[in-house]
Amino acid sequence: MRPRRVACASVVVSALLLASTSARAGDPAAAREQVKLGYQLAQDGKCEEAIPHFVESLKLDTKAITLINLAACEEKTNKLADALGHWVEARGRAQAEGNAAIQEEAEKKAKALETRIPKLTIVLAGAPPDAEVMRDGVALGAASMGVPLPVNPGAHTLVVHAKDREDTSESVSIAEGESKRVELKLGGPKAAAPSSPGGSEKESPAGGTSPLVYIGFGTAIAGVAVGSIFGIMTLGKGSDAKNACPSGACTDQASLDDAKSGQTLGTISTIGFIVGGVGAAVGIYGLVWGKPKVTTSVAVDVGPMGGGLRGTF
Repeated sequence: MRPRRVACASVVVSALLLASTSARAGDPAAAREQVKLGYQLAQDGKCEEAIPHFVESLKLDTKAITLINLAACEEKTNKLADALGHWVEARGRAQAEGNAAIQEEAEKKAKALETRIPKLTIVLAGAPPDAEVMRDGVALGAASMGVPLPVNPGAHTLVVHAKDREDTSESVSIAEGESKRVELKLGGPKAAAPSSPGGSEKESPAGGTSPLVYIGFGTAIAGVAVGSIFGIMTLGKGSDAKNACPSGACTDQASLDDAKSGQTLGTISTIGFIVGGVGAAVGIYGLVWGKPKVTTSVAVDVGPMGGGLRGTF
């Protein structure tokens, strides 16, 4: 039973190793081609153009020989901090590959370069927990504050981000072998965004024209229309009554009804004209004194026994 378990364990380990190797598999042939292109450019003194080829080669297949070529070009282009990182990585990779010559060369270069690397210390006093410092686009956490960190010689841009604060930025230049301390400050509070006015008041149409203008003049038109219509009807009834009662005294019921209807219609006509006049006054008020701050409503009541104007202003 035990040999079988050992065999199963061996199969599992082998499968895991195979999966790991497959996950790391790249394109060694393409990687070699990229190294050759980069090496030729470096030999021609074009290290800036060679660096992208070495980086691409490392993505396809990580080799110690590629790392030392990249580190050498970075050192020539004054990217000292980047070069140091790749010399150290090349040393470890060469040891894994069993290449003692490259391991020795990488160790020697790394030691010689350490004293030339500038160190930049960033301090952000009184910063809230959510504050973040970006150095050349790289986010630095709280653990990096107050610590001398290796950087490339030259100019660097520092930006401070914090919630509810304006961003602040500062540029700093540092020379080879120099140590520099920079104290950053938080920006001022962000301006509050303008809020829309509260309340349920509706904006007046037509660029702020008062609702009273539309309600008033609308009521005026309706009142005049009612007064005119019922006025015409009153004239008709009056004419019928005059024809039926030429002497002015009506004796039959039909003539009496015509006379009474004429009076009622005349009353409604008069009320219509009165309502129209009130509506016109309301419209003029709204036109002259502008938009009111309260809700307005107007309604016309017209009936056989009278009429009126009601509402709130």
